[in-house]
Amino acid sequence: MFENILGQQKIKKIISNQIKSCKIAHAYIFMGQDGVGKRLTAIEFAKILNCNADDFIKTDAGACGKCIPCKKIEKNIHPDLHFIDFVRQAELEEEVLEKQKTLKIETIKYMQKEIATKIHEGKWKIFIIEPAEKMNAVAANSLLKTLEEPPENTIIILIAKHKETIPQTILSRSQTLFFQPLGQNEISNWLILNHSMAAAKARDVAKLSEGSLENAKKLVDRDEKEESSLWLKLKTRNFYISDILELSKNIAATGALECVDAMIAEAKKDFRTYPQRTAPALELLSVSRVLLLKNVNARTVLDNLFFDLSDLKKMSGLL
Repeated sequence: MFENILGQQKIKKIISNQIKSCKIAHAYIFMGQDGVGKRLTAIEFAKILNCNADDFIKTDAGACGKCIPCKKIEKNIHPDLHFIDFVRQAELEEEVLEKQKTLKIETIKYMQKEIATKIHEGKWKIFIIEPAEKMNAVAANSLLKTLEEPPENTIIILIAKHKETIPQTILSRSQTLFFQPLGQNEISNWLILNHSMAAAKARDVAKLSEGSLENAKKLVDRDEKEESSLWLKLKTRNFYISDILELSKNIAATGALECVDAMIAEAKKDFRTYPQRTAPALELLSVSRVLLLKNVNARTVLDNLFFDLSDLKKMSGLL
């Protein structure tokens, strides 16, 4: 079970054993930093419990991912899976999402009304409260009443970062599972598999991610945006010598080949529209890529590339 969740082997085993033994808690607190799989685990939990295949009763197969309940949960349209979060609160209040700072009692009361209704089409009703630490005191006290008298076939999962932010009365009535930071190897392997990232670059990103896959994704998105926009900057801006040298230094330290590949991809788009104007620049980029693959000093290659592209732009406007 939970094969699509990165790491967290201990938690996977605990929940899997509970599912197979039919000893499922009525309330859980998934505790840990952002980006370590808390929300994904909660969703997969809901899929397994409502999956039509029922293979998990005898095996570790988990959710089939193909039946109607699995597909509905994946698309967030299953009537028995409820997210009690700022998005839902904004909808209830008819306010913008940015104004939501705390989870209020009105939102918890909405959840309690949903809990009181019959199951629509699944086997279990799942309520995911996130971020649980943002409940105000009145909302937390209201939730406590529900935890004291839990309805059958209903699970409440609170997602939070720190134990200290949850009232002790709620902690004592829930099973707390602590999600550990992900290992660097787990994150780097995921980046290599899902982003076709070079191993060295993936390791660098994993080190900076502080055990969070979410942080790693943000770093990748930022790098991709910076790399793809660099071609535009070179086309539209005039760089001083000091700017070029600083640019080369920074890129050489973070991933020269990836940067050149990104610029080649952007240049090829321009080539379709302006082939004669873009061809010389593409040639420079291609030569630089070959040199990098031959392990020529990245700083030297980038210095020459950026100076040549700058000269090309000044001389003939071909860039």
